[in-house]
Amino acid sequence: MLAGMDVGGTNTDIAFVDGEITSLKVPNSAGIDLALDHAGRHGRLAVSTSTPLNMLLAGGTRKVATILMPGIGLVHGGGVRGAVNHCGDVVEDIDRDEIDRYLRANPADAVAIAGKFSVRNPVLEAAAAECARRYYPVERIAQSHALSVLDFPARAATTRLNAGIKEEVSRLASLLGARRRDFLFFRGDGGLTTPENALLDPSILYNSSPAAAALGAHYLTKLSGFLAVDIGGTTTDLVPVENGMPSTQELTFEGARTVTRVVKAESLPFGGDSVVRDSIEPWRDGNALAFGGRLPTLTDALNRAGYEIGDYETASALERERAEEVIEDYCDRVAAAVAAHDPARIVGCGYLAPFLVPEIARRADRPCVVPPHAACANAVGVAVSRVSLTLHAHFDGSRGRVVMNGEMKRVERVGDDDELIAVCTAEVRRRALAAGAHPRDLHEVRVLHCNSFDVVRGSYRASRIADIVVQVAPGITAEAR
Repeated sequence: MLAGMDVGGTNTDIAFVDGEITSLKVPNSAGIDLALDHAGRHGRLAVSTSTPLNMLLAGGTRKVATILMPGIGLVHGGGVRGAVNHCGDVVEDIDRDEIDRYLRANPADAVAIAGKFSVRNPVLEAAAAECARRYYPVERIAQSHALSVLDFPARAATTRLNAGIKEEVSRLASLLGARRRDFLFFRGDGGLTTPENALLDPSILYNSSPAAAALGAHYLTKLSGFLAVDIGGTTTDLVPVENGMPSTQELTFEGARTVTRVVKAESLPFGGDSVVRDSIEPWRDGNALAFGGRLPTLTDALNRAGYEIGDYETASALERERAEEVIEDYCDRVAAAVAAHDPARIVGCGYLAPFLVPEIARRADRPCVVPPHAACANAVGVAVSRVSLTLHAHFDGSRGRVVMNGEMKRVERVGDDDELIAVCTAEVRRRALAAGAHPRDLHEVRVLHCNSFDVVRGSYRASRIADIVVQVAPGITAEAR
């Protein structure tokens, strides 16, 4: 059996896929333990959430101290001593006293550590992290080498983001792990990963919930191209889907490029729990009146207009005319955003989709589908997804080593491209299996990048250097087909 959970701002959605689909919602006010009770203890459990990043965005950016090691002679402007060259050799050690002085002079909530070529040798980042542990718990220290990509500015920006959210991801992983040691996190690009990988790079959870809704919408409708319109409690997310998978893009956070790929999602700041005053407001204050809240919301406006959602009689506090104006305003805003995407059709997701998406589609002049289990489409998408893993490998024959995803190992021989691709393919399959992948999901491994050259000394080939990237791509697991 495949089980999926989506931890949202208002509810935790749960879905089970085992020949048939069943789904339910559990209010977050009841606690994560109740949701895990419903999820059961058998079968694979996968969890999506945007909660750690939502907390960061809602509360403002945490102050992050950044230890940068840009290279010899480049320590001015925030950098510190310590350098690894492009081959992975340590050419300048860190100055622990310098790092100590920097951390004492720059108190912060968390610390990010990034060296220019640390993906070729992580030893200096590890040493700097050891210094930082005098001031910060490990949950507030992020290192860049596990990100694997050479792009130093983008890797440093990603590490700053990770430092700000790592503690929240760690807290959630601990809560879930206390009950289910074998659970997986759903990433923002549509694949599954282990909690350990998520803690090395928490940014991969960005847009986790929109990605889950899009994948679930595809699974429920079997449509290959559409715009998913996911109406949540806090936001309404628009996610383009092409060839059965949500489109992805490089994440930009606070104006800086990162190395993280996530689904393209336009988030409108209005949802079922958005507060209603004279008009709909782009913020929430807990649940709707219909579910025990204290202020009227879009959900209550629907009830005042004649629907029966939750304790619908509580909507009497709203004037009917104002309620109808709020619904009109919301549908106009979403329909305009939908039309800008120019989709062939839209698929509605979320608890309020049956009430609102048909009208949004009419105003956008697009056909629409609201499938069964649309209220928990995100949990369905999580349940049917597969383990996805990208392996970055740098082989250096002259030094007899290979670095795979920031981990350095000895290697006896560096062969030709076909041999190295075979080595990387076997390794990514081994790691994916260890993470819980189904064997049938590993038949096809993509080669995303392969670049190699011979090192010639005199007139003889002395060694070989190669960079290879392979991937078990995101998608729907063979178990769900």
